[in-house]
Amino acid sequence: MTRKNGTRSDTDLLQPDTGEGESVFVHDAPTIPSVGVIFENDAWLKPLFEALTRSGIAHEGIDVRSHGFDLLAARKHTLYLNRVSPSSYMRGNAGAIAHAHALLATLEATGSMVVNGSRSFRMETSKVSQQLLMNGLGVLTPETHAISNPAAIGDLIDQLHFPLILKPDTGGSGALIRRIENREHLLALIDDPEVFPPGHLMLLQEIITSVDGTISRVEFVDGEFLLAMKVKPQNTFNLCPAEGCPRNPIEAGAVADASFEAWPDVPQDAVAQAREILRAAQLDIGGVEWMDTVDGRRVFIDINATSVYREDMQKAVGVDGFQTVCDYLTRELAKEAAKSEFRIPRRLG
Repeated sequence: MTRKNGTRSDTDLLQPDTGEGESVFVHDAPTIPSVGVIFENDAWLKPLFEALTRSGIAHEGIDVRSHGFDLLAARKHTLYLNRVSPSSYMRGNAGAIAHAHALLATLEATGSMVVNGSRSFRMETSKVSQQLLMNGLGVLTPETHAISNPAAIGDLIDQLHFPLILKPDTGGSGALIRRIENREHLLALIDDPEVFPPGHLMLLQEIITSVDGTISRVEFVDGEFLLAMKVKPQNTFNLCPAEGCPRNPIEAGAVADASFEAWPDVPQDAVAQAREILRAAQLDIGGVEWMDTVDGRRVFIDINATSVYREDMQKAVGVDGFQTVCDYLTRELAKEAAKSEFRIPRRLG
């Protein structure tokens, strides 16, 4: 069997030439097992790349802000780690999400292992998909209405319970979220393109109030619990745990901030629920957020795939988040390298 470029590999020679037309095969695995890190925001990558270097893992950054690939020969690394954020469009990188969706699907179609792959990224970039998955698992989520455009509000405004929040389905670091006090407030905003940005599916969602004003978050790597924290936002919807993360204020003129506290005695039933959510989402590395309410409910509000580990949280509970990620990648690299030598070439088309 002959490759598209006319060359033959030892793996190719294991397969008979059927004469049924041209065959296209995945690339042979690199001699040195390596990781391709797919990303969009440099600010979050330094600790990860440092950990990869310390662990002796060969790696390459793949910046989807300026990137192209061959649909039939996209695979260059042993495995891939997706780190593209749903908030890309807030940094002027509107095409990054669509490019990442296409790249992840292509890599998987050509036999690559992708950590936080196409299914989990679809979940990461759609609050509707997240909520449907969680609803299917029987966990509580906020009451939510999706609208295709502002004109649709008139048909459902009598079903809404105020106050509520208006948010884009794509989400990302509290992007474009607004608190809506009553129906008059909502109707007054219908024609504002900053409130209803073109091209966005928008959600009208119940406001959940926690018993202590905090949002709970747990992080996992490969199904294993890593750490838990409580986040207390002040005048912001942005719960991004990264140090120095810019936070847009809810009310102009007031300081927007968020404080983070390690939670070593997080309830194990909540951890079990969060683990099941990530398993169903096929999310290898990620976190889940919820609120415990005054009326005794546990309401899950978000699934996060671009985990950022705060140094203070790691020290407080005695873990090294990105080293744990590297240990997981090392195990997976070994598995992929072991089987790639005898991988059966796949015919595309």
